[in-house]
Amino acid sequence: MTISGSLSRRPDEGKQAASGLEWLALLLVALLAFLGVFGLVLAYEAWCADRIYPGVWVGEIPVGGLRPEEAARRLQDHLTVPPVRLVGPDRAWDAPAADIGLRLLADATVRAAFRVGRGPEDGPVTHLLLLLGGHSVAPIFSYDESAARLYLQALAKEIDIPPVDATFTLQGLTPVSTPARPGRMLDVEAALADLRQSIRNPWGARVELVVREAPPQVTDAEAARAQAEALLSAPFTLLFPNPRQGDPGPWSLTPEGLARMLTTTVQGGHLTVTLDREALRVFLEEIAPSLAIEPVDARFHFDRRTGQLVPISPSSPGRALDVGASIENILAAVAAGQHTAPLSVRTVPPRFPDTATAEELGIRELVAEGDSYFIGSPSGRDHNIRLAARQFDGLVIAPGETFSFNRYLGEVSKEAGYDEAYVTMGEQLAIEVGGGICQVSTTAFRAALRGGYPIVERWAHYHRVGYYELRGHGPGLDATVYSPLVDFKFVNDRPTALLIETEIEEANHRLIFRFYSTGDGRRVEIRGPVITNETEPGPPIYQLDEKLPPGTVVEWQTAQKGFTATVERWVYDAAGNLLYHNVFVSKYAPRRAAYHYGPGYQPPEE
Repeated sequence: MTISGSLSRRPDEGKQAASGLEWLALLLVALLAFLGVFGLVLAYEAWCADRIYPGVWVGEIPVGGLRPEEAARRLQDHLTVPPVRLVGPDRAWDAPAADIGLRLLADATVRAAFRVGRGPEDGPVTHLLLLLGGHSVAPIFSYDESAARLYLQALAKEIDIPPVDATFTLQGLTPVSTPARPGRMLDVEAALADLRQSIRNPWGARVELVVREAPPQVTDAEAARAQAEALLSAPFTLLFPNPRQGDPGPWSLTPEGLARMLTTTVQGGHLTVTLDREALRVFLEEIAPSLAIEPVDARFHFDRRTGQLVPISPSSPGRALDVGASIENILAAVAAGQHTAPLSVRTVPPRFPDTATAEELGIRELVAEGDSYFIGSPSGRDHNIRLAARQFDGLVIAPGETFSFNRYLGEVSKEAGYDEAYVTMGEQLAIEVGGGICQVSTTAFRAALRGGYPIVERWAHYHRVGYYELRGHGPGLDATVYSPLVDFKFVNDRPTALLIETEIEEANHRLIFRFYSTGDGRRVEIRGPVITNETEPGPPIYQLDEKLPPGTVVEWQTAQKGFTATVERWVYDAAGNLLYHNVFVSKYAPRRAAYHYGPGYQPPEE
């Protein structure tokens, strides 16, 4: 057996070795390719670390591959926000984005673009798809609705058409009406709501503006025209209710007068016609005095024995036109189509009815008294003093009231019963109706002076008058009156009423004013008169009187010096505190003697 000592290969063993080398080479190539791609991916991701991934767009503007600040500049330079189209009933407006408060937020938009591809599940595949397919990010805007509201409000001025109210006018005395017309108005709030939806994507945004009909406030004036026509067809008569003998009225408002008073009101969209309240008030206040009757206060005497008031003349109520109620009567008649209406009057009660008691009024005692003498007065003067004094007998003056001598004196005339008598007037005594009344005002002044009442108006006579100085009264204690210019006034400053009584002591021709009230402990000091500034009268006056017998001369007035008399008064309260200090200064002019002479008398030369 032969054993061969040599070694040999089989053919299929070589083929297997070659195939293994190829796979090894392929594996090496794949490994190298993977490493290349991996490196590229790493390099790509590193490059995109601070950039927006390629393939990202904002609208139609590519921002991929740009850093955020570069992308923001590109958006600001190239992204234009289009106007929003606002469509109205007659035309359309392209509202600039800035005018309606729409503004691109470039930084916020870039931040949104930068976040694309950076989610927790995003990877290289996502980034490859971005690169191949792209991704669009919607721009982010801010919206200021207040700017949009202002824009729409300005736009409304072009859109709005105000409604036209139905009107009523007068052409002379002919009423004319015109019909109403509706208007239109932009509904700004509705437009804002639509705009708020549309600007989510401002490209191609279109808003149909909501325009509503604006109805007129006054839809009909025909009823007013007919009402005015009926009202102006005849005079309107005002009637006095329950007229008495001598009452005024009736009053008639002519169509022309009614036309001047017409006014309109709106009720439920319809125009109605009536008379103007203020015009009626003016008319009624003009006629009110003719209807007024002043209430008459009762007059009293105080019974010192019983401490009670004794009525000496009754009270009576007055009446006054109730203007407000009369206006309502007239307007109600006008609304009812009537041409007559009653006036309304109200009763005015007296301040002091004859049922008033001393306790109610606070009249308890004598608080002051003033007197004067008119001894030797001519009959006319004597009569006037008595008549005037009666005007004040029994008067009640309310607390706080200002007593006016002229008010209570009333009319001074022959018709009122006054006679002619001497009065001081100018350089010579004159004869006039009512001479002597100043005797009464002087006496009232003395009572108020001694009672400590505040004197608010007092005038001295122009010349010294002897009547006021009879029986020890000095000068400076007189008070002249001449209605309506010269008055004597004082204030009842006590909290209770003041009763004035007048009396004439026939035996002495003495006039007395007595004041009854409630004493408050006040004390009065009167000093004077102090006489100063004496002046001598001038030469006598001679005046021809054709009625005197020939050659006769009559002394008309005696001469008197002029001077100033000063009287002072201090009034203290019960505690000794000074209430009033008054200085009454009476400047009496000198008075020349005067003589009247008949024909043929030759006056002495001066």
